[in-house]
Amino acid sequence: MNYMDEHILSFKNKLNHDVASNNVNTNRSQADVPDQDNSAAEQNRVLRMGDELIPLEWKTILDGQMGVSVPKFFSLMPLEQARFKYPSEHRPQIIYTSLDGGVNITFNPTESVLEVDELPEFVEQMADVLRSVQPVRNWIGTEMIVNPSGLSIGLVRFVAAGVDVNLYNEMLLFVHEGQVTMGTFNCMESDMEAWLPVAENTVQSLHIVPFPSNSTFEKGVAFL
Repeated sequence: MNYMDEHILSFKNKLNHDVASNNVNTNRSQADVPDQDNSAAEQNRVLRMGDELIPLEWKTILDGQMGVSVPKFFSLMPLEQARFKYPSEHRPQIIYTSLDGGVNITFNPTESVLEVDELPEFVEQMADVLRSVQPVRNWIGTEMIVNPSGLSIGLVRFVAAGVDVNLYNEMLLFVHEGQVTMGTFNCMESDMEAWLPVAENTVQSLHIVPFPSNSTFEKGVAFL
């Protein structure tokens, strides 16, 4: 087994616990990103979804080392809800959820060590893993992008069968401090077109916080 295969196997073991689910819960929470560049903050204050303007809010994740823009009405999923919806021990550390719990944005640091130039190969191998463990109904594909902050992100998009409905899933993989962080966006397939701007905003707004805040993090839910 080579170096890359070991990382993929580790991810496969975790994904086997989360087949056809949305992701979740967590503990360390987020505070507003301090001293954001004014132009970036202005651009991420609202987002148009159809005829609606959705207010956005900067959050810090990964111990305040990275920032991301999410809808202001999203909140951290309560621990009990997370345990019910995602009973796996490998549930993500961070999840923001909509008011009805139907749309989720998650982030989960991993222990997989990776160089940025190895990310494209890793993404393709992860796609193969997902196809083998997820009940895929519509495979949309993979993509490598570099967002406005210069962060390289691998995207994997597909629709999978849920308990009652099909779910649109978008996995994002990026390297932070030499290790892979996995993010996800998911919603019902029937709502996919409406929510795609939020998924895109998540990817495009991710960035390293130049001077991590010393401010106290909110306590979202207890550590698992």
